[in-house]
Amino acid sequence: MKFYVFITFLYTGLEINPHIERMFEVDPMTSKNNKKSTSPSPTGTQDGLQMLKDMDFVVFDLETTGGNQKNDKIIEIGLVKIQNLEIVKEVSYLIKPEIKIPDFIQKLTGIKQEDVENSPTIETVIDEILEMMGDSILVAHNTSFDIPFFNSVLKRLGKPELPNKSLCTNLMTKYLIPNLLNSNLNYMSKIFNIRHSKAHRALDDAKATAELLLNYLKIFIDKEIQKPNHLYYPRNRYELDRIHYKVETHGPEVIEAKLKKLKTPALVTLKGENGVILYSLPCMQRDEEHKFILEKLKECDWKTATIKLFGPYLEALIHFNNLFSKMEPAARGETIRLMWQLHLPDITLPPKGQEHLIPEANLDHDFGDFVIAHHLVPEQMIIFPIQSLHMKNQLIFRYPSHRKKLLQYINSKAQRLSNNKLKKPHFHPLLKAFTDHYLEKEKEKDAGLFIFKKKKPLSRPEDFLNELDSYLAKHPNSYQYPSEYI
Repeated sequence: MKFYVFITFLYTGLEINPHIERMFEVDPMTSKNNKKSTSPSPTGTQDGLQMLKDMDFVVFDLETTGGNQKNDKIIEIGLVKIQNLEIVKEVSYLIKPEIKIPDFIQKLTGIKQEDVENSPTIETVIDEILEMMGDSILVAHNTSFDIPFFNSVLKRLGKPELPNKSLCTNLMTKYLIPNLLNSNLNYMSKIFNIRHSKAHRALDDAKATAELLLNYLKIFIDKEIQKPNHLYYPRNRYELDRIHYKVETHGPEVIEAKLKKLKTPALVTLKGENGVILYSLPCMQRDEEHKFILEKLKECDWKTATIKLFGPYLEALIHFNNLFSKMEPAARGETIRLMWQLHLPDITLPPKGQEHLIPEANLDHDFGDFVIAHHLVPEQMIIFPIQSLHMKNQLIFRYPSHRKKLLQYINSKAQRLSNNKLKKPHFHPLLKAFTDHYLEKEKEKDAGLFIFKKKKPLSRPEDFLNELDSYLAKHPNSYQYPSEYI
């Protein structure tokens, strides 16, 4: 029998994708060893880097005749070995399944029946595959499929199941990027600028997964990973849209430097003992905002500081509403005055201590019922009813693929609006006045919020969607997230 075994050796991640070349350089602003840091501990970024360098990974992907472990067979397997945070070896095998490849699988993968007729059976190459896997950590973009399927093959061949630890980059994605609606490998390759030209081919999928893993390992290093098991349980530790600082490990200058690198709206919150809210400020990354935060970091007795990224500034304001009323009156006054001075300078404020006299905005009947904006995540949007600006009433949706879902949401909320059944969240009066004036100004200057009445999407949905398309073409998502993260 003539074997067709496709093997590629000794590629590095640096060669496959040039942007990986600088991926593992230490960011002086995230390292605890930075001179600006107050941490006396030698652990941190450098230790995390060395820990991950010492780990071996084998990323693999299976193409099969179907999803039934009992009856379906492997038709292709691709493996990529990572050592010292570099791709050092790639291997790909076409496998003769000894059953017919269904037509839809041939169409999906591009692997025809004749392509595997002279290929080895799995029994012939299984030992080579297991040798390459060794005792490495096994990685796939959907381990819940690949590993059980592979174990079922081992069981059929009378071999023990894989004893290796495993990582799922799909599950890791959902932990690291909250509110992500699509985590498939094609989309993740797109937003991380990973070449992935042959989807549903084992080696190309494995290579794309390997580069995605390298991106994530770089993130773990930046965020100062300290234990190997943090790779497996990353929830509430390494999300890309937020970072937490403790006073004993990070000084004000480190936090200020981080803020100055941001390009998206963010909410900065300082907490004292027992989680008491001392200060919180939604930021548009202006120098005055950074100066204000730095002053408070130096003045107040804070214990933790959190920075959370948002897409639209409006979304940061909505989250800020939950914190604003918890601050002391003096802190509220300082914060709201700064916000008015920076974002609504044309409106004259009353004297200090008389903030309750701030004039209300006139969001009349013709102003609009809903507001749509770009979500932080690419190709995702977020919509709120203007009368009920609260996370419970938001819809995060993909566009244009979720057009029908968007229209259904508008129809449902519009009915509740008409029947006065849409619950209005509590807004502190000072923040409510600011938010209404901000919406009014944004609509006037056509700056990135799509504000509309409920009538058009209900009566003329196609015209509404065309208007939305035109608006999005004029205002594309510019956040660069998650390639640029905090």
